[in-house]
Amino acid sequence: MSNYEQTVFISYAWGGEREEIVDQIDKALQKRGIKITRDKRDLEYKGSIKEFMERIGQGSSVIVVVSDKYLRSPNCMFELIEIAENKRFHDRIFPIVLADANIYDPVKRIEYVKYWEGKRSELAEAMKSLDPANLHGIRDDMDLYDRIRDNISGLSSVLKDMNALTPEMHKDSDFEVLYNAIDKRMKKKTAASTAKGQKSSKADKPKSADGGVSVNKIEIGGNVDGKIIIGNNNRIND
Repeated sequence: MSNYEQTVFISYAWGGEREEIVDQIDKALQKRGIKITRDKRDLEYKGSIKEFMERIGQGSSVIVVVSDKYLRSPNCMFELIEIAENKRFHDRIFPIVLADANIYDPVKRIEYVKYWEGKRSELAEAMKSLDPANLHGIRDDMDLYDRIRDNISGLSSVLKDMNALTPEMHKDSDFEVLYNAIDKRMKKKTAASTAKGQKSSKADKPKSADGGVSVNKIEIGGNVDGKIIIGNNNRIND
């Protein structure tokens, strides 16, 4: 398995309690041997933010720290949608839901949909004041707002159905449950990768014309009489 497949990413909104719990998760998992890839440490100066977010979206294991700010952030929502669109969303994410993330109340979830509808309408109105030729790049923002508006209700419903425990429970256990879940996922991926490699190795092994195994230019096989044949002319058990 490649190092990339074993990489653990974290998706979160900067600042406040959000940053504090991310630092705690980072420390707790690193001391157990799991390194987290996070933007503030692993996105180099002048590196592409979008490409880094796309990497998160492709990650096999992604810790998602869900907060009110996260659900209102274009970048965070881009990451969440990318994760979902790369399939196996439930298997690949490990959510930590903060108290201010209003995903458990349907009325509050509707407010998030309205928020993104409002952001889209605001941008659409502003775009009317410009010549279409001058909207290069702005249309990408509009497309993102459309994606978020169309997906936030469904994704927040999936998140609220997952037993994410409370931040306090995670802190009290020093994130032991989170570690165990990620470790289990990584071991499962390793086992699947090993099995796939062994299957591929067997499939690639060259065969001789009579069904024997070919080793370089020497063939070991058998004929219809049950005799072992080595090479073309040497026989054993005549």
